[in-house]
Amino acid sequence: MSNYEEDLRQQFKDEFDAGHVREVGESIDVFSGLAKLYPTMGSKIDWNRVPRAVERVEGDISLQAMRFVTFFDEMCSRFELSGPVLYVGDSATEFALEGAMDAMRRILGALIEIPQHHYFIGPNYLWCISMTMEGDMAFGFR
Repeated sequence: MSNYEEDLRQQFKDEFDAGHVREVGESIDVFSGLAKLYPTMGSKIDWNRVPRAVERVEGDISLQAMRFVTFFDEMCSRFELSGPVLYVGDSATEFALEGAMDAMRRILGALIEIPQHHYFIGPNYLWCISMTMEGDMAFGFR
């Protein structure tokens, strides 16, 4: 268990206690599912090979979190995303989290402050929104 995981559990204790956000295993299992359904390049999704993917880049590190929150909200609205959402990071955390869209949105800011690549995945891996540490943001359907 990482310090980031423990910090999140404490910071969002009410969300966890109410069952709005819960741990659902390890990120490695979720990444295995992503790799089976999305084209990859190295350890990341190859968004250039995902039809109709939406991509953005924010090079200014001081703006990345704010821009990603805006991007996340835009994709949710534009594509009417709903249902349970899985969250995984690729290095600093090992758990997989699941919650309803509104619960994930409430903890989004804290999640993306953790220094790692971030993946938010819809039901049955139907869609994915990602943010890399370099400021690349992407959304696509499988």
